[in-house]
Amino acid sequence: MSNSKQLTKQVLDFEEVKRLIPQRFPFLMIDRVIEVKLGEKVVAIKNLTGNEWFYQGHFPKKAVTPGAMIVEAIAQAGIVFFRLTRALEDDVTYLLGSVKIRFLEPAWPGDQLHISVTPIKLTSTAAILTGEVFVNQRIIARGEFSLSAKPNNRL
Repeated sequence: MSNSKQLTKQVLDFEEVKRLIPQRFPFLMIDRVIEVKLGEKVVAIKNLTGNEWFYQGHFPKKAVTPGAMIVEAIAQAGIVFFRLTRALEDDVTYLLGSVKIRFLEPAWPGDQLHISVTPIKLTSTAAILTGEVFVNQRIIARGEFSLSAKPNNRL
């Protein structure tokens, strides 16, 4: 499914998401893609449970989702967008560039993050994207980020 021409539906389940992004447990931050508009938008979800590993230390008395995990979810939604929009080989390293994300409200265990990614600029190997994160239709984080794709060289 790495080629955008092969996409025949608007929703991607967990296994399909895993085929598109290189991250694995414990850093797999996308549970499902619920909307795809090729070249225009991807909306993904992450269900936050009290069992997430990062809540053990952030913070033990009152769990708060670390901003770094929200940024990781935004970046992974960006990779899904990029993979679906551009036909890329599977053996690619994604490099996250400039990240300017503003956090407006915290996310808690039990929340469901809706991560929306739209393009500002696209090239064949890079993108500047806008990311917005919603919980219960209220925005909790937003900003811009860039990513690029570099084919892995094998000797």
